[in-house]
Amino acid sequence: MLTPGTTTWAEALPAVTVSLLLLFVPGTAAALILCVRPGLALSIGPAISTGVVVVGASASAAIGVAWGLWPLAATVLASWAGALLVRFGLRHAVRNRATDPPTRAGEGSAWAPALGIAAGVAVAALVVGWVVLRSADSPEEFPQHPDTIFHIGVTQWMAGHLDVSFQHALEFTGHAVNTGYPSGLHSMAATVAITTGLPAVVSLEVFVLVLSAVVWPLGMAILGRTLFGSHPATGAVSAVSSVLFVAYPFMLMAFGTVLPNLFGQALLPAVLAAVVTLTHVIAPVPSPASPTAPTALVLLLALPGLTVAHPNALITAMLLAAIATWVAALRRALGPEPSRRRRWGPLVVTTTAILLGAAGSVIVRPASMVGTGTAGPEMTVRRAVVDVVGFAPRVAVPAYVLGLLVIAGSAVVLWRFRSAAWLVPAATLLALLYFVNTAVDSPLARVLTWPWYNNAIRIAAVGVLPAALLVSAAILGPSLWIARRAHRGRALESLVAAILLALVIGPNQAFADRDVRWLRPYFHPGIARSWASPQELESLHELALLVPPGGVVAADPWKGGTYMYVVGDRRMYYPTEKSNTTPASRLIGLRLDKVGTDPEMCRLVTDAGITHAVTGGVPFLWGGSRSRTQYVGIEGVSTSPAWRKVATRDPYSMYELAACARH
Repeated sequence: MLTPGTTTWAEALPAVTVSLLLLFVPGTAAALILCVRPGLALSIGPAISTGVVVVGASASAAIGVAWGLWPLAATVLASWAGALLVRFGLRHAVRNRATDPPTRAGEGSAWAPALGIAAGVAVAALVVGWVVLRSADSPEEFPQHPDTIFHIGVTQWMAGHLDVSFQHALEFTGHAVNTGYPSGLHSMAATVAITTGLPAVVSLEVFVLVLSAVVWPLGMAILGRTLFGSHPATGAVSAVSSVLFVAYPFMLMAFGTVLPNLFGQALLPAVLAAVVTLTHVIAPVPSPASPTAPTALVLLLALPGLTVAHPNALITAMLLAAIATWVAALRRALGPEPSRRRRWGPLVVTTTAILLGAAGSVIVRPASMVGTGTAGPEMTVRRAVVDVVGFAPRVAVPAYVLGLLVIAGSAVVLWRFRSAAWLVPAATLLALLYFVNTAVDSPLARVLTWPWYNNAIRIAAVGVLPAALLVSAAILGPSLWIARRAHRGRALESLVAAILLALVIGPNQAFADRDVRWLRPYFHPGIARSWASPQELESLHELALLVPPGGVVAADPWKGGTYMYVVGDRRMYYPTEKSNTTPASRLIGLRLDKVGTDPEMCRLVTDAGITHAVTGGVPFLWGGSRSRTQYVGIEGVSTSPAWRKVATRDPYSMYELAACARH
């Protein structure tokens, strides 16, 4: 439970440490046991760890064991034991490297590339940390947007009940069983809260920060190394380039709030690195690859974690993997392979698979996802083109230099890094999907954009992955060319890459000021736009102390009253703004003030267990009409003789049910 004003960023450091350990240790160790190369093992570790924790927590809840440090440790040890058993089963495949790609000559020590990756991730973490700490003054602050209460509430319910089971994720909202909602984020953040004792709000905010500042740039560094080669500059440039775009990770930190989407995409680069590594069986890749069988197995182990983080990430992984594999097959078909069948066979197979997958996407598209969002274009064609060229979704400030670098990187990839050529069609396709979604959004367009909920912000975020790697190519290509012409090797290459990267991020301060200008207003909106301001949280905290532990509080969710659960651990009749879905809940919202004169209302309120009501507060930006049309009965208790005022804490008042019109 959050006590407002009690946790600073410095005091949240234990959550940073636990988040890093929770994300990296279980999965990385399992991948290393399976003989995957250290870089890929480290980057794909968070996806495996997520699957391990979710499965272990669900099993723990199923047998009635409260989740905590010891069940977590037992789960991790069991996963390592399973990895050992599989390793022994694959010992022949691991020992026989005849079918695996050899390490390229002249690569030298592995320490230089590793140090480059570490340096790049450190710089990326500083950029993300600087933006987040300037946007949120404390880890208690959260983005003021509708879904925030859901994510915080689910995490707090899990932590409070010592139950982070995937199946129980929706009990906070009153649903008995979760069968499909991606709750991996909440299970992991709740585990951090349970382990550290910090509030769910703080644990969730810190976990998101670690995903954005470490997991994402590390995955991009390893993917960049896989595509561009194991040069010291490759990992560093790829890591830093990954945090130069406002669409990801910064927009997903606040908009929506689509935090599970952010989680899934943070895991995506490492999964794609494994896919690209496996394409060596079709066409060569520039960097040394892990043994084929263990890499394939680790990829399969990572997919459950990617899916429970967000199915959107799985769909995106399938799309990008299909493009990468098809381009590898095309390279083989156009290569010097003497056998026509062996040259064209992979291309025929991959093309057929892609066509079948596309047809399946059209046939099985869920009606609910196809219909998500307001139909019709949301901006003019000109504005959509500006967004695409300037990588500035919706109201963000355009960064045309990034657009130019993406174009330059496309040319460099086709000239110098042909095994990474799939980045060009991938970036082009995602840019077109964004344009179609924002400037067209016809029923036909939704056949293409439904996997991303027809949402411009989600599509723009996905497009950052290939775009950032193309920016990396634009910097690495000239660096390699200059170093080779000068015959100075990797030292000059790294120096030139550092200079070119500094010329991009220096004058623009890594675009961090732009990101802060976009992100900070979500954490510090004006009072009329706020969902739950610091003052309102403090008032709700004080009022919650006056409600008995078994009480149920009815509050207008559009005025921030639902956050009483976060700061007071009291059950809310409307836990989120999306809870008003049944005839009973709608009637209570409209006629709660009539409980003293209407026997039917008395019965409904008694069945719901409502004991208290909260009035007052300022409606959220677009919540005024909803308050007036859906919750007038709650506001009306202030003049109802059936309700007794308990206390007032600006801007809220607390009332207790005093009379009920029984039959």
